[in-house]
Amino acid sequence: MTKNSLFISSLAVGASIIAMAVPALAQEAAQEGAAPQAAASANNADIVVTGSRIVRDGYTAPTPVTVASTEELAKTTPSGVADALNKLPQFNNSLSPSKSANNFSNLPIHGNVLNLRGLGTPSNNPKGPLRTLVLFDGMRVSPTEYVGTIDTNVLPQLLMQRVDVVTGGASAQWGSDAVAGVVNFILDKKFTGFKGVAQAGVDQRGNNGNQRLGAAYGADFAGGRGHVLLSAEYSNSEGMLRQDRNFATQGYNFVGSVTSTCGLAPNGQSRSCTAVPGTAANPYVVASGIGISALAPNGRIVGSSVAGNPFVGRVINNDGSTRPFDLGTVVGTTGFQQGGDGYQIPNDTNAISPLTNYNGFGRVSYDLTDDINFFVQGLYARSKYHYFTQGNSLIPATESARIYKGNPYLSTALDSALTGANDYYVVGQQDAGQPKPIAYEKTDYWTATAGLSGKFSDFNWQVTYSHGDSKHSMDNVGLYDNRKLYAALDAVRDPVSGQVTCRVLLDPAYVSQYAGCKPMDVMHGDPSRSTPEGYAYATGTSSYRARFKQDAIAANISGSLFELPAGPVDIAVGVEYRRQTLNLTSNADPAMLLTSAQKEAYFAGLRGLPRVENAQFPYPTGQINTLAYWLTNVGGSHGKLNVKEAFAEIAVPILKDTPFFKELSVNGAIRVTDYSTSGTVKTWKAGATWKPVDSLLLRGTYSHDIRAPNLYELYAGPQSGIGIVNDARNTAGTYGSGQNVNTNTLTVGNPNLKPEVANTYTFGAVFAPEFLRGFSASVDYYNIKVDKLIDSLSAQQLIDNCRNAGGSGVIECSQIDRASPTTFPSLVNLIPQNIAFLKTAGIDFDFTYRTAVGNGGLGFRLYLNYLDRFDAQQYATAPVAHYAGVSVVTSNPQGFPRWRGNLTVDYSNGPFGITLGEQYIGKMRLDIPGGATPIQFVNPKVKPVWYTDLTLRYTIPHGDGGNFEFFTTVNNLFDKDPPLIPGTVPGVNPPTNIAVYDIVGRAFTAGVRVKF
Repeated sequence: MTKNSLFISSLAVGASIIAMAVPALAQEAAQEGAAPQAAASANNADIVVTGSRIVRDGYTAPTPVTVASTEELAKTTPSGVADALNKLPQFNNSLSPSKSANNFSNLPIHGNVLNLRGLGTPSNNPKGPLRTLVLFDGMRVSPTEYVGTIDTNVLPQLLMQRVDVVTGGASAQWGSDAVAGVVNFILDKKFTGFKGVAQAGVDQRGNNGNQRLGAAYGADFAGGRGHVLLSAEYSNSEGMLRQDRNFATQGYNFVGSVTSTCGLAPNGQSRSCTAVPGTAANPYVVASGIGISALAPNGRIVGSSVAGNPFVGRVINNDGSTRPFDLGTVVGTTGFQQGGDGYQIPNDTNAISPLTNYNGFGRVSYDLTDDINFFVQGLYARSKYHYFTQGNSLIPATESARIYKGNPYLSTALDSALTGANDYYVVGQQDAGQPKPIAYEKTDYWTATAGLSGKFSDFNWQVTYSHGDSKHSMDNVGLYDNRKLYAALDAVRDPVSGQVTCRVLLDPAYVSQYAGCKPMDVMHGDPSRSTPEGYAYATGTSSYRARFKQDAIAANISGSLFELPAGPVDIAVGVEYRRQTLNLTSNADPAMLLTSAQKEAYFAGLRGLPRVENAQFPYPTGQINTLAYWLTNVGGSHGKLNVKEAFAEIAVPILKDTPFFKELSVNGAIRVTDYSTSGTVKTWKAGATWKPVDSLLLRGTYSHDIRAPNLYELYAGPQSGIGIVNDARNTAGTYGSGQNVNTNTLTVGNPNLKPEVANTYTFGAVFAPEFLRGFSASVDYYNIKVDKLIDSLSAQQLIDNCRNAGGSGVIECSQIDRASPTTFPSLVNLIPQNIAFLKTAGIDFDFTYRTAVGNGGLGFRLYLNYLDRFDAQQYATAPVAHYAGVSVVTSNPQGFPRWRGNLTVDYSNGPFGITLGEQYIGKMRLDIPGGATPIQFVNPKVKPVWYTDLTLRYTIPHGDGGNFEFFTTVNNLFDKDPPLIPGTVPGVNPPTNIAVYDIVGRAFTAGVRVKF
């Protein structure tokens, strides 16, 4: 057994000595610890634990549930409830401002988006969070973003009482999306008084400043028959640039370690290697200063219409002269180099996006009679982001510049080397110093709910109506507007005035269409300096507006049907109806430019446009190969669906208070759901609990769950993307271009998608010995298999699969647009399909204990998760990808450590309190799962990481039961650096697994909480 395994095992076995003073985390412990506290605040009302819809004091459902009070979560993570939840091992690969890439603005994957079990594979549109159902006080939260995700920052944190996390399939009880489980944020509906928070923080290097303000109020009225709740909260994070961390400025990248197979490429402008990087013959190694050889940042001449032109391949200097391209030091990856003139994505982009949140909440409830209550509540939230997107670039073949003979910005030498009037140079440029485009995103979200609830006999009932509305706006300012760009690039001298002008302005047929055109110079480096008016004309704003609306009606009733010798037989039944609509409009919809005729009309009057070119279609006879903007071409999306559901749940006690059967009961649930888009499905669940003695509970469940495709997956319009692919040539030389450069992608929705189908089983035990009061332990095994998983192959996977099939005969080849089998792809089409399956299994450990120490209280909580398996297959004939224990090396990294843990130690004595938090992320190995064999690295090991958080607090009493609590928190107390795990494309992310590790470093927060 390794040292780390021995240590983890010791933690688990020795947890009986480890405890904490918080509500218990196993379900039974929750009811014995947290539930009584909640009951007191709810005037002894029944407590509904989210594992079941059965409402009965003392009922123990078979589904594992983790219960955590928001007060305890805030002790080590004052930034917010979702940030605290993401430190728990049940959550993995969630999205948050510090764990998301910010190069592109095509999708609004922002905020705190929870991912229970990490139930998704790496992709450009993370789908794992879509398999976690989020509830607010037992009611489904409508999506806050049009892609279907829910930013939990919108919920009123100051009025949350606790969070219930159901760590097993729960679609039968709660509906679609509960494949991984349910996260239910419980509202403190009976809160009375005032409380508030004011805090500020910054990391030790002076970055990522943040502030938070909030206030909440609750009071009775009408003699106690009515109750009102109000809250308002504000939070702001100033974000952080990549260059604010030294490790992110060194140009680290994974490259092939073997250079003996590399030589000068046929075009003489880069090197190519016959040994594929990541194979046994050429394992990956970390190197610094890695760039892409295709271009130079300041500009490079990469082609010419004149055969043998001596300037091809040279770098453009700021004075308009040229020099040889410096290929730097050879590395074992085609098209890459170390040092020299290569380019990478600059490091002055955002590692953490600046974010501002506002939200307000109000609720009024009133007892119409002693048995009927009416309530209405509303929530409004606004989130604002801004961040740098990838800089304006001229990257062949889809965004290159053709500079024709006679262009006034050509030097005499360059112009002389072009022999004919229509001869030209092909120029590429990447971030020559021009201003970076900035994305401004804003989401306005509101939801309102009204309902009636009541009791009759032994039954509880509730009827609710809710409306949710999300408006998202995105403006990517300062992008190359391609129609204006290519008008500005084609500069000539006006034969009448002698002034430099846009050639298109000399054509009477187009002068009005391009009025205001100013010429732009890319032959002297930064065009915003050499021709500021031209650069301003050539840039514009790509915008889209999305609105998502949901209306939902729900009615349910629960109670006891009759008594058996072992207790009452309880049921819960209900019906639900939801209607959703999505409308997205864009000023850069690729659907406007799908056909050759559409493109020719849109770019009429211009020359020098990127076009498909080969022997059959010499330039400029091929189809135009560009879109409206350099980036952020988002297609319109329009769709609607409705869902009708009916469910029933029953709990039947079998035995009670007999030898070896202090309690034995079974539980079952079924739900029938009809989707207007995909038809009728059934979900169900069966479970049982057995208490052989008072101190031991055994439990188990088996469930059949679903996740239906959301509106965006069904009806998304075409959306452009860009990324580097290695288009290796096959050994026969009949397929593949041998280039490793950027290609365009186009992603669309698929209205033929069907629901994902999952089967989950869990079994475990809860132990709360009478001889050790305050201690409880739970151990639960889970096993989840999801079939018909909605996913799409990446551009690289499609190219590899087509090449492996010989270049034809498989569906992947039909999704790749090439002028010929050996030319580089002009477009790769990405289409989501029900093609994959995913299996995961593991064990959750929860240990809690609290005890008195002197005049104070000492407590411990330990969460552990062991990931036994996480396998996925993207299509029927693909190899099974094994993710357990792997840090995935991609542009969208994810991590699946075998062991994860969270230990909290809390001590309170009078006004003083101290909390120490320890987060453990186990060792992993590097891989890019999904191939026939594991990807090879010279050093594939990733060491385990510990993060320590420390909070000190001091409470000053005020008035009758009020207090001021002053606190200070240090997160990442020992300033632990993240492991060095770069990607395989230079500069895409900071060089670590941002989905797993902390990139901020030691950070400080200080503030005050007040209660009256």
